[in-house]
Amino acid sequence: MKEYKAVILAAGISKRLGFNKLKVRIDGERVIRKAVMPFLDAGVGKVVIVTGPDSDIGREFTQDPVVVVENGNYMSGMSTSVIAALPFVQGAFGVFFHLGDKPFIDRSIVENMARLYEKNRKKTIVPVFQDMKGHPILMDVQQYLGEIDHISGDKGLREIIENHSKDVIFIKGNEGSLFDLDTLEDIEYLTRKGHTIEKS
Repeated sequence: MKEYKAVILAAGISKRLGFNKLKVRIDGERVIRKAVMPFLDAGVGKVVIVTGPDSDIGREFTQDPVVVVENGNYMSGMSTSVIAALPFVQGAFGVFFHLGDKPFIDRSIVENMARLYEKNRKKTIVPVFQDMKGHPILMDVQQYLGEIDHISGDKGLREIIENHSKDVIFIKGNEGSLFDLDTLEDIEYLTRKGHTIEKS
């Protein structure tokens, strides 16, 4: 695999749950770890976890190729986490952006996105499931650095993707591309599906 890097956006404060959702264990494994491992398993060269005040969520990743970056400006929205990651992904052939509360993507999605990205000369790749755009996103960050520096709020990269829609290729995703852990209802859903859930 070429020199890919991944950014895991993990600076949210879990307002709706009341406890850190990234520390929830699903079948014995923390949500944040489940979000990170598909990229490591696929051979991504560096994974940057951008956290908020609870920077110890990345503690179990203590060495390369994982880097934990604390975003002191996290309250100003997801865009600040994207910007905080930029110094750590310079020179990458392509950069995956993923959300730390999406624990069910799998290695095959990452690998398929990389193949399509290479075949189509670094077009932005976005998975779609049930007609909805999901994660991760794969893009050539170098191409959009000037615009990324000016994003704000919680839009993340959505605005850039919309502004350059002709450069986007969609790939078939699955439920894991969309599912995020946000509410007690999400936890109940996983329990009904047979998963074992521990809150810390």
